[in-house]
Amino acid sequence: MSTDLCASRLSICMTTDDLLPAMTGVGVHVQQIARALVARGHRVSILTSRRVGQAESETWDGVRLHRCWTMKIMGFYQAMPASSTIRRLIDREAPDVIHHHYFGLLMQRTIRVAIARKLPQLATYHFSDEVLTQPWFMRPVRGVIRRSIAAACNQCSSVVTVSRSMADCLPGKGITSAIRYIPCPIPLEHLGEAAPGGRPPGLIVMFAGRLAPEKNIPLLLEAFSILARERSEARLWLAGDGSLRGELERRCDKPDLAGRVEFLGQLAPEALARAYEACDIFVLPSVMETLGLVAVEAMWFGKPLIVTDRIVCARELVEHGINGYIVDAIKPDDLADRLRRLATDPGLRMQMGTAGKARASVYREGPIIDELERLYHATIEGSAGRQASRHYAR
Repeated sequence: MSTDLCASRLSICMTTDDLLPAMTGVGVHVQQIARALVARGHRVSILTSRRVGQAESETWDGVRLHRCWTMKIMGFYQAMPASSTIRRLIDREAPDVIHHHYFGLLMQRTIRVAIARKLPQLATYHFSDEVLTQPWFMRPVRGVIRRSIAAACNQCSSVVTVSRSMADCLPGKGITSAIRYIPCPIPLEHLGEAAPGGRPPGLIVMFAGRLAPEKNIPLLLEAFSILARERSEARLWLAGDGSLRGELERRCDKPDLAGRVEFLGQLAPEALARAYEACDIFVLPSVMETLGLVAVEAMWFGKPLIVTDRIVCARELVEHGINGYIVDAIKPDDLADRLRRLATDPGLRMQMGTAGKARASVYREGPIIDELERLYHATIEGSAGRQASRHYAR
């Protein structure tokens, strides 16, 4: 690849149904890479969903946002733009490359426009079929969704995965495009600038994320209930919001949990950082995660981490017994035993937290954005080469 090409500034167009305010890790990820790319002089535009009260177009942190007509389906905002709208926006932004982040109608229609315009494109695989078909009535069409995702990804030059373990799974899901592992960039140094907040006395266990079925929060409640019978001072913080909040609050009315579980709601980054700083143990009980940004953030704050064996990247996040534990996703007693072990040994919590912070450093923003830039340039150069070859063949 030429030095001039690597040094050039690009026009990058991204697509994502989730962005502002972010409801998922996808939205957080896109915000982070968009800001980082703008800071390096690139021109970034994003096609996304439009919520009530939001403008059709605006500039946010140097990023040009274009919001499309949207429907809220199963609690998520789904952009449903006409192809003519996408063509108009693509022609206005004149991108060098298109980067997809969320599977849906927006991605599918943008792919078709990009092919017609001969624009290079790639996708990041945040959108597993298991997560997209969590509601029971969607499960019969899981195979259809899986094939649709593969068909969309296979029209892109490459598919990025933020987890090494997921990269090994993608061929089995029908994806034949080149697969590249690039971790999620996390501005860890900025997280560390948060001043610690006040906290109640006693042990604090924390979860952060959407209150949704795939997060498996009932497992955490059952395990914490076992711990709370032995340690009355223990508290559980649940940071986030979602469709299961009402049901989870009702579960917490029983004697073992009443008054010991606090629903913090959706926290601003500064408040979330203070919560990380204040807690003693972080638990991600999910059965489905591509990576789990909150787990990396908690490790950066020096917290021991407990994850389940159902998370595809569990062993990337946790070296069992070194910076935390990997537990059975359906056995509350297993999680309760690990919580009990950490609750009774502050020295072990500190030792594991130190190991976790070192492990989190692989997600530093700078080197990851370097790698993403190289992939953009390679995608553009490869597309230009293929078009030249086709022209020469004629």
